Amino acid sequence: MSKLEIFSPLYRFLPEVSVPKRHIPFKEKITWSAVILSIYFALSQIPLYGVSEKVMDWLSGFRVVLAGNSGTILTLGIGPIVTAGIIMQLLVGSDILDLDLTTHKGKEIFQGTQKLLAIFLCFFEAFAMAKGENMAQGAMLLIVTIQMAIGGILVMIMDEVVTKWGFGSGISLFIAGRVSAQVLWKAFSFLPSETSPDQLIGAVPAFIKSFINGNPEWTRPGLLPGMDQVFFTVVVFLIIVYIESIRVEIPLSYGKFKGIRGRYPIKFIYASNIPMILTVAMFSNIKLMAHILNTRGITWLGTFDSRGNAVSGIVDYIQPPYSLYALSQEPFKALVYLIMVVLLCIFFAVLWIELTQMGPEAVAKKTGEIGNADPWIQKGSKSSEESSFQIHTTGYGDGWSSCRIDSCCGKLYRCSGNRHRNLINCGHPV
Repeated sequence: MSKLEIFSPLYRFLPEVSVPKRHIPFKEKITWSAVILSIYFALSQIPLYGVSEKVMDWLSGFRVVLAGNSGTILTLGIGPIVTAGIIMQLLVGSDILDLDLTTHKGKEIFQGTQKLLAIFLCFFEAFAMAKGENMAQGAMLLIVTIQMAIGGILVMIMDEVVTKWGFGSGISLFIAGRVSAQVLWKAFSFLPSETSPDQLIGAVPAFIKSFINGNPEWTRPGLLPGMDQVFFTVVVFLIIVYIESIRVEIPLSYGKFKGIRGRYPIKFIYASNIPMILTVAMFSNIKLMAHILNTRGITWLGTFDSRGNAVSGIVDYIQPPYSLYALSQEPFKALVYLIMVVLLCIFFAVLWIELTQMGPEAVAKKTGEIGNADPWIQKGSKSSEESSFQIHTTGYGDGWSSCRIDSCCGKLYRCSGNRHRNLINCGHPV
């Protein structure tokens, strides 16, 4: 019996979206997703009551990925939901919490506890942010905290609606919507910048203006977007679209009928964008904690300047470079940031696929239950779990080649080719 079962009586009082008992048509899924996204954008424009002056956004560098908007009802964004997911994954993955996620009861306890923790974090993070950023004082502090907490709970409910009645994940939808809005705004806005009134916000209008004046500017000073950022945004988008379409197919045969074969496709980016979301959420929590400690005179996590940018300590290394100029000025810091992001994404990817029953053992068990088996595996030579992800691919030309995809990390291992089949075991890197 898990210790978390003591919270079972509280699960019935949690807000929950019912699972559809019928097939949801394509148009209805589109409608639900569009309606929820419209509500999300509307809520992200409602200012917090009681916060008169514009407060500094200490999490501006992570705000797009967190799908929040500072000073509004959705200030928290998806932060509490993702943080609750990180905590539960770490506790279950390290066996601190003994939960069997292969059973219906184990999944119910895990999801219920995670939802309880997310609601608690909505209030905790709202109070910490309101207090740390001096949004309000006295009784008004409580009112601002409640507003932000309600916004976080609404995001949690909307995410559940999209997951059950719409397309994919609500969190991914909110991030995609937020990123798209930011890209369009910073690329094509004709409004003047608040910090530099003589400069336009949009990179394209600013470039056209500079081109007409006879001095075309590809890059711009400060945080104003330039055409170089527009170019790299398009390049990265095309690369991600291509990589996302890559599939590795495992040949399978039906055990009961000889000669009948199929293929099991595996995405190259197996864990999707979940690891990056979890990594950014961790960085934002560290930065928020560092800022709160700074207000108490504790600076061991780092310090900030008057604009909220980290200037020393750990928080200075979890802050991405915002331009090519910043990258050229501090290449070592950018390298450390890149290494930390890659390592954390690998860690969260491995943890995610194991806890969501997407790992080799779980997939091997599922394919075995429906009567499928790898046609290149000899029974008795290896365990079905270890051998299930052997991947055999053929190359062009005279030779045969075999490749292995480490689905957890997205690494490609290459091996020498010959005229015979090479079987590469997933458990042993080449």
